[in-house]
Amino acid sequence: MMTDNPPKDRSFTLTRILAASRQSVFKAWTDPDHLAWFYNPELPTPTTPIEVDLRVGGTWKQQMIVDDDLSYPTGGIYLEIVPDERLVFRWGAVGGWPELDGENELTAPVVTVQLNELGKETELVLTVQFSEHLDIEEVQRLILGGTQAGWGATIDRIKDSTAMTPKTHGRMAGPQIYVFFPGTAREALNFYAEVFGGELSLHTYEDFGRSDGPPEAVAHGVLNGIVALAGSDAAEGQTTVRLEGIMLSLLGTAEPKVLHEWFDKLSVDGSVLDPLSPKPWGASDGQVIDRHGLHWLVGYEPAI
Repeated sequence: MMTDNPPKDRSFTLTRILAASRQSVFKAWTDPDHLAWFYNPELPTPTTPIEVDLRVGGTWKQQMIVDDDLSYPTGGIYLEIVPDERLVFRWGAVGGWPELDGENELTAPVVTVQLNELGKETELVLTVQFSEHLDIEEVQRLILGGTQAGWGATIDRIKDSTAMTPKTHGRMAGPQIYVFFPGTAREALNFYAEVFGGELSLHTYEDFGRSDGPPEAVAHGVLNGIVALAGSDAAEGQTTVRLEGIMLSLLGTAEPKVLHEWFDKLSVDGSVLDPLSPKPWGASDGQVIDRHGLHWLVGYEPAI
């Protein structure tokens, strides 16, 4: 669904409903590895790296190419950052468009990206606010002259971001593990959400009207994302997790850099059985038992 509200004096608002989690949409806006969607696919793609310094006062900068004779940087200066929820930046770049430097910083437009959770979808609300230092005639000329239409076409492309379409490498989905935790399901599933990303939903025994566990305990929790996990706090009579003679395999499920990041995060307060490193048979892999007792095999084949 898309909504483009008519300009109101010095601003306009665009709304899109995206079939992705807020975490994925926020990543598409802030991770340089996932910002290629910002480029117009009908124009040449720059080779200049995208730069993101994600902090208040930091900058985002990427080059735009119109044709062989015209290219310019754009981006912004971050004014407010609420992870997975809200991003505010002063739009522009030094020597780019809009021009953004010390002399005209107060006249640069301010863009607000608000992400609202709608079940498994995300409502993206983008507002562009023009400065009070500009004449209203100039503001309306900018808005009606292509700024609103340009932003509309741009955010229509965000669904193509690699952050929104995790790689599956063409493999069929495997069985999803379901873990009975010893009263630590909330902590554990939040830990895995921090490691792998994705959308986490938790329901308590009270939510389900069950009396075979504490009301506030997790009766059912699901992490949906590139790595899927589910679990609950063990009910009366259920045996809690203890993995022996089995590993959870993450072989080739992501790029090597991501796999190393996962391995490092899983290792915190856990036990590394075998470091993730090149092996004599050519592949790289490693084993770790995380703080909640799950045994992981993480690895990848060498690049061809």
